[in-house]
Formats: sequence, structure tokens, C-alpha cells
Amino acid sequence: MNSFIYFSFLQGVFAFFAPCAVALLPAYIVSFISRNNVSEQSKLHLLLRGLKLAFFSILGILVIYAIASGLIIVAAELIKSYMKYVAISLGAILIIVGILMLLGKDFSVNIHMNQKKHENEVKEAFFFGIAYAIGALGCLFPLFLVVATQAFSEPNSALGVSYIVAYFVGISLLMLITIMSSIFAKDFISRKINSILPHMQKISAVFLLVAGVYIIYYQSSLF
Repeated sequence: MNSFIYFSFLQGVFAFFAPCAVALLPAYIVSFISRNNVSEQSKLHLLLRGLKLAFFSILGILVIYAIASGLIIVAAELIKSYMKYVAISLGAILIIVGILMLLGKDFSVNIHMNQKKHENEVKEAFFFGIAYAIGALGCLFPLFLVVATQAFSEPNSALGVSYIVAYFVGISLLMLITIMSSIFAKDFISRKINSILPHMQKISAVFLLVAGVYIIYYQSSLF
């Protein structure tokens, strides 16, 4: 299997932990769990409820990434013959941003979500997915742009689509796991998420550096 598919999947996984997005999780998990008396619900009911809300949250993520992909496609058509050079330039930008982040520069985009109780959980889950995707793109848009750029410059269209799919599967799989886990381990999930938030700046910086180096290496090998 093409190594860039694995790379795209890992970027999707990492996008889930983008500081602007993951900061929304603790409040949503608490709201999700406390809305009803969990102890009075059967495990099957909780499982089906979690799957339903995870589905609509993922659907919200899909909507935002579909819009972003469409905009990138339009731009890609204008610079199609220069896509390799654009990708290499993006790799260099990622390295620069990663270094600046290690030095304390913050490139995050703060997304604030009002945690109000809604009677319709499905709508809340869907809009939570939208807010989460906006947060992930706001922090780590260059990473998605690299995946999309590589996808649209791939001669094999099916292979190019697989890069986008791998990215989406990465972020969606983590959303599914988190929501399902929060049903039965709310306190544990909340503690873990809160514990990594203070370190996400440096973790993001290191990943950006690694991603930038890999992108330049991968694109240079195509010449």
C-alpha cells in the first residue's frame, strides 16, 4: 500500500487532537453524559445512543471537510502544473511553523462553543462535529492542505481519493472511539484529554516538523 495513505491516516488521527478542537471535548462529554441518568439506562441503549451521536458528529466533520476539499479543488485547478512545488513549499512552511511553535509562538485559532442543553441530541451532535472540524482545520489546516494537494496531483484518481478518505477515517475513528468510551468511562476520558491539553503545543510542533520533512522527501522523490 502507498505509504502516503498511512501518512494521511496519521494526519487525520493527529487532527483529532488539534488544540483548537480537542478543547471542546471535555465540556461536550460532560454535557452528553449528564443530560440523562446514565445509571438507569441499559448498556444496549447507551451503545445505540453513542453510535447515533457519533454518526452525526462524524457527519458534521464530513460536511466541513467536504467544503474545504471543494475549495481546494478549485484552487488546485488553477495551479495544477505546479502542485509538486506547492507541496514542497507547504512542507517548508510546516517546518518553519513547527520551529516557531517550539519557540513559544502560538498559531492556534480559538473556537468557542456554547455548551447549552438541547432537547434534540442529534442536532447538538451534528453541530458539535461541525465545530470540531472547524477547530481542527483552524489549527492544522496546512496538514490537511498537504494531503489534499497530494491527492489532487496524483495521476491515479482512485489513489488520490484514498488519501482524503484515509485522513477522514483517521479523525472519524478517534471521534467514534472517544464518544463510545465516554459513555462508560466519562471521568477517565475527561482526565486524559485535560492532561494532554497543556502539552499539545509542543506535540503539534514536533509533528509539524516531522510532517514537513516527510513531505519534502516524498515530493522530491517524484521528480
